[in-house]
Amino acid sequence: MAIDLPPMRTDTGPIGTIFLSGSIPDPTRWEGEFDPLEITDAVVTFARACLTENFRIVTAAHPTLAPLLLYVAAEFPPSAEPLVQIYQSLLFDNVLPTATRRFEAAGVGTLVWTEAHEGDHPEPGKWESSLEIMRAQMLEEADPDGAVFIGGMEGIRTEYALFGDRFPGRPMCAIKRPGGEAARLSDLEMRSGLVGLKQDATYPTLWRDFIRSVRDIDLESGRS
Repeated sequence: MAIDLPPMRTDTGPIGTIFLSGSIPDPTRWEGEFDPLEITDAVVTFARACLTENFRIVTAAHPTLAPLLLYVAAEFPPSAEPLVQIYQSLLFDNVLPTATRRFEAAGVGTLVWTEAHEGDHPEPGKWESSLEIMRAQMLEEADPDGAVFIGGMEGIRTEYALFGDRFPGRPMCAIKRPGGEAARLSDLEMRSGLVGLKQDATYPTLWRDFIRSVRDIDLESGRS
């Protein structure tokens, strides 16, 4: 069977940046419905859509999604600048997945380390200050043109609020189908400032429409 590969890029660098907030929830720490395969499908199609259109993806180094993004990026020809940028706190230096380090060493993505807060530990309930430092630095340095929320747990709502406060008016999309905390954001779409996209659309169509909304806002605001 023939395999459809993403079209080759002819760019010399990214034309914009989209922030991905998400994860496959840990059922021992989060109560609610979610579908790991749907989350994976949504993330893979999102990554391919962004990379095909020469948009950089910036995200935190969640162990369930970061290696997946880098795996997709490895399907594409090299870009002048890596189009996957992953932020991680030094608090998690010893638990970073081997695959993430391997892809970075191969030049597929960029790994940006942020300072750990003194007294924090890499375990639930004891890492919040370090994550706060990482999230603030990530959004300040990346200056994303838009944000996408897929699956995830309580951190989704935190990152949604941070992005919305820092970048009012920039497009955001939370998808409901895979479940997780992002589905609860999607339920609030009409009063939350999220982009109203057809949630029953296929993922490639949804992401194409979202990227178009990001480009439209950029043109209106004069961002390049």
